[in-house]
Amino acid sequence: ILSEGDSPGMDPKKWITFKDLHDRVTQLLSTKLNPCNIKQCKSKLDILNKCSYYLEVMRQDTLHQPDPQQNYLSNSTILHLIDPWKFQRMKKLGHSQVQIQLSLLEELYEQFCKGKVEMEAIASQSDYGDQEIAHINGRIAHLIKAFTDFDSTLMPGELHTKHRLISETGNAKVPQIHLRLSVKMPVMFDTSRSEALADCARLHWEMAGQEQQEPGEQFEIRYKLLQPTNTEEGNQLGTVTCNSYCIQVNNLLPQRCYEFTVKRADACCLVYGFWNDTMVLRTMPLSPGGFTGSQEKRRRLFPW
Repeated sequence: ILSEGDSPGMDPKKWITFKDLHDRVTQLLSTKLNPCNIKQCKSKLDILNKCSYYLEVMRQDTLHQPDPQQNYLSNSTILHLIDPWKFQRMKKLGHSQVQIQLSLLEELYEQFCKGKVEMEAIASQSDYGDQEIAHINGRIAHLIKAFTDFDSTLMPGELHTKHRLISETGNAKVPQIHLRLSVKMPVMFDTSRSEALADCARLHWEMAGQEQQEPGEQFEIRYKLLQPTNTEEGNQLGTVTCNSYCIQVNNLLPQRCYEFTVKRADACCLVYGFWNDTMVLRTMPLSPGGFTGSQEKRRRLFPW
């Protein structure tokens, strides 16, 4: 019994090989190469491009130590004991490692997109030659490996050093340490909660994909007036640093557009992190009577 599109003169062995290979292609298209999975890979890649990457000092000689005197050095103290030149060298190495990993992920994602188009074209064929069968099998194996490589490259790993990072300190015991890359999720404005009044803007932000907790770090917020008309308006800009997830920027002009950006404040351990989120808000007009937004609110609460 022949299905539609089958050739009566086709070799039965070849027909079975063709059907098996065709099933492999369609299965790949419905699983790893389905639009939803490729979209998820793109989302992961976009997030990683916006993350901040840091050097993290890991101690190796304080685990299960019987002598508590050997644990007297804090992590911040260890950081100061590291040779500054060697530390800067490791930061450059960490920067290069992040760049290489992100470039590899970009390349793998492009392979997914091209592979999807290629497999769709193969799935539409009614027959494959012997050489085509060998080539298609190789392409399927290559794409499956690319997905495995993509998953294994998502998280940064340990940085290997050839030399000791901490110089000898006389009779004091030098802690055994190693460095690894840690990643922090990007900072994003919460556009649903951020607002502009006539003379101020209330900004809220959060960590992408994480529940809001005490930040434990500082953020840098910049603002500037768009399209100033004179020198005085050109001075409507500034930078504010805070250690919370919200801030109020005061002394703004009514009915004007301001650009706001938020990012993590630079830290000594930062090796890679160029992302900052940007948002434009337009301040409200003065209310009747010449009150600003905050003055109008106070007037409603305390009419005297």
